[in-house]
Amino acid sequence: MKFLTIFFLILLDNIIKNYKNIILLILIITIFLIQEFVPKNQLKICLCCIGKNENLYATEFVKHYKKIGYDKIFIYDNNEKNGEHFEEVINDYIKDGFVEVIDYRERNINSRPQFDAYKDCYERNYKLYDWLSFFDMDEYLELNKKFKSIHDFLNYKIFVKCQNIKINRIMYINNNSLYYENKSIEKRMKNSRCIGSEDIHIKSTVKGNLTVNYWDNIPNPHSSFLNVTSCSSSGKLIDFYSPFNNPPDLTNAKLNHYHFKSFEEYILKLKRGNADLTKHLNDDWVNQNYKFLSSEYKNNKEKMDIINKIFNNSKL
Repeated sequence: MKFLTIFFLILLDNIIKNYKNIILLILIITIFLIQEFVPKNQLKICLCCIGKNENLYATEFVKHYKKIGYDKIFIYDNNEKNGEHFEEVINDYIKDGFVEVIDYRERNINSRPQFDAYKDCYERNYKLYDWLSFFDMDEYLELNKKFKSIHDFLNYKIFVKCQNIKINRIMYINNNSLYYENKSIEKRMKNSRCIGSEDIHIKSTVKGNLTVNYWDNIPNPHSSFLNVTSCSSSGKLIDFYSPFNNPPDLTNAKLNHYHFKSFEEYILKLKRGNADLTKHLNDDWVNQNYKFLSSEYKNNKEKMDIINKIFNNSKL
């Protein structure tokens, strides 16, 4: 009888221990499932940009940023009064609310439309979005593969104290192509090369709800002089005022800057001018480039023909 009692107590003890182990295992699995499948803090993230003569690329640009998880794109339409309209190519995205087009045509000739657009976009949306990115329409954000989306990236614990994440660019040029090809940017730029492999220029992704408009003090379209906690893509603290980050930090993100898709498109880009200059400065800038190009390619008939065709045998 004593033996049976001892056996029963040992058996009961093992059952209790196993029961505890089963409960512990269930708890561990539950915690894992919560971390894996329950959404993290649901950030709202938007992209602000300004565009002129971008209809050839607008659809691919919008699809890219939708794919990586942006909640909204604000495009400031800087086309000429009788120029192309974004509605011609991305109207479906406009109708479903993913894209909002803001009319910036015929801006004051003394204004710098890109600066005005950035300031306006932050002013309108800083209370509605947790983060606001300010990129160009030829810049495509590429995240480290460990991030499934822009939400994963900006939820990364290393950015908890950051108010501006400055992402380095890589500038690509395609010297092998003279003319536009009706293919995706990815296919067209597949065999292109980087200029200097890495670019020290950065573009900003700014936290919402700052006490002042981030772009109130804006010397360039890369970064303002506002003293906010600025980080590189690896979470390293960097200068808050500089439009550069040197050496470049491509640890967790980079901006593929498809600057030179073909010679023809590069000349078209030069003619349209820069959105960060006033009209008078743009006229001077285009004149200077025209003179340089005419001198550079005067013995290269095919490229000179492209220059003359686009500029209509004139400087402007």
